Amino acid sequence: MTGKIKYYQRLFALHQSYRRRDEQVAVPPLRLWIEISSRCNLHCPFCPNKDLPAGQKGDMDWPLFKKIIDQAREFAFEINLHHRGESLLHPQIGHFIRFASAQGLLCKIHTNGTRLTAKTIDEILASGLKRLSISFDGCNAADYEKNRVGASFAQVTENIRAFLNRRRQLQKKTPRLAIEMMRLSPGQGQKKEQKEFVRHLKKLGLDELVLKETHNWAGYLDGIRPSGKISACTFPWNALVIFFDGTVAPCAQDFFGDYHLGNAANTPLLKIWNGTPMQELRRAFAKGDISAYRACSQCDRIRRRTFHGLPREYLKKMIFRHMP
Repeated sequence: MTGKIKYYQRLFALHQSYRRRDEQVAVPPLRLWIEISSRCNLHCPFCPNKDLPAGQKGDMDWPLFKKIIDQAREFAFEINLHHRGESLLHPQIGHFIRFASAQGLLCKIHTNGTRLTAKTIDEILASGLKRLSISFDGCNAADYEKNRVGASFAQVTENIRAFLNRRRQLQKKTPRLAIEMMRLSPGQGQKKEQKEFVRHLKKLGLDELVLKETHNWAGYLDGIRPSGKISACTFPWNALVIFFDGTVAPCAQDFFGDYHLGNAANTPLLKIWNGTPMQELRRAFAKGDISAYRACSQCDRIRRRTFHGLPREYLKKMIFRHMP
């Protein structure tokens, strides 16, 4: 109960700071995105990873990860061990999760599911990971393999079954497993087919289905143009994103790291949290002029419906600790 009370106290304090548009935030961020690997084995049309330059593809090394976790355990409530790439490609993924979990951090990973081998499944189930979410866009082979280029519908479906069966065999409740699907055009996911697919997995123990709206990755993807009134983004008052090389960014939508806040390899995270670049970004949102920030000004997420200034699509998840 104490942990929950502290979580909501921090959430309330950050919300108040966001409402005031403080340039300096008196309390630390609630959560971190730590990019274990920016490499990916797929080439999905809705993801910019396939266009990342070679210099931005790599795995986080152990000394940097340990340095980040040693700091994060003092203030963060949850960490997402993923960002632009497929985290399960990291050769030390089990070791990384176990170490972070042992520090009392609520750890989550998002994956494409292709690397859920028997060995990896056992590593994950023994690691202390709390939530595993899998992108699965399409309920039949044709749709899925068009959206998840390079993946096999049959193989990933079997990987999911294997994970759920093994978790049941070991009588474990965590990590909770969520399937995340984009809301695509009617021809790509009929409701009846989707219900049948999800019903089958829920019989095996699937915990959650998450339907997500497509977005434009801060203007990088064509077809989703920003329109409507801008709301101040909650990220600069809530979280930090750390790339595999230590580069710190203010938001997970800034896929290519256009705006650097500092580097975790040589600067403490809490110093970056209220450093000059972050203060300038918060000031720009407070003034309602983010034209100098390309990723922010082109992002469609800050133009979506809000409730008291907070994005509706994430409000419930933030309150119940289900981010992302």
